[in-house]
Amino acid sequence: MSTCRIFISADIEGVAGIATTLQTSDQAAQYQEGRQLMTDEVNAAIAGAFEGGATDVVVCDSHAGMQNLIPSRLDERAVLIRGAMRDSLQMEGLDASFHAVFITGTHARAGTADAVLDHTWNSAVIYNLRINGRTMNEAGLNGLVSGRYGVPVVLITGDEATVEQSRGYLPDAVVVAVKQSRARGVTSSLHPAEACRRIRRAAADAVRKRDQIRPMDVPNPMVMEIDYNRTDMAQTAALVPGVARVGPRTIRVEADPDTMFRLKELLVYRLRYEI
Repeated sequence: MSTCRIFISADIEGVAGIATTLQTSDQAAQYQEGRQLMTDEVNAAIAGAFEGGATDVVVCDSHAGMQNLIPSRLDERAVLIRGAMRDSLQMEGLDASFHAVFITGTHARAGTADAVLDHTWNSAVIYNLRINGRTMNEAGLNGLVSGRYGVPVVLITGDEATVEQSRGYLPDAVVVAVKQSRARGVTSSLHPAEACRRIRRAAADAVRKRDQIRPMDVPNPMVMEIDYNRTDMAQTAALVPGVARVGPRTIRVEADPDTMFRLKELLVYRLRYEI
């Protein structure tokens, strides 16, 4: 039997039943419920991957402190990557040995109307991020990392606005919309069990179609612009060699893809910004 390795990058805001930060923050009242809902959807994706022909599945916990999935409740066939800080935030562990990527529970970029909990990477610091002039969401940014390794993104799950937005970056991926936004913190959601059924079916289909889906094209060089929430954040980021401040809240940097992916982690998460 030929090997088929699947990498799953799992976020939480795009999970069915998730509406507000009460379910997504580790100190919030309904966080344990959010963790369970997230774990259930990832398990559905894992089950579907194996049904579609996967031989190995690696799951990367990709939300906040990256310790959200409940290890004891995760499908025993999967390997789990969890914990921070990392060299590659939502794609830690991905390399060219994988055959396809799933992006589950994802959300729209900051400033998207009719999307649940829209933001880009680190909402306390970042407003928007552009690559070669194109404003990106996290699915698109993860698609670039996947494309660097020649691995296609074959499945995306989240709210309706998010999966439609993500088609603009990854047009051939199988998508599952598990809810619709009625406001940033108000959703009309599928029942979690139905969402899991749809994700499982779509995951199996996506694995079977993996050879028909092209990896995302990765520009070289890459130009990244980041709009920060405050002027002092841009001022601090511009202390990094090669980073230019091009506006009161905006920085610009040009580099090859590998350097850019590391700079992104530094500029978004590792630098110390006084909040």
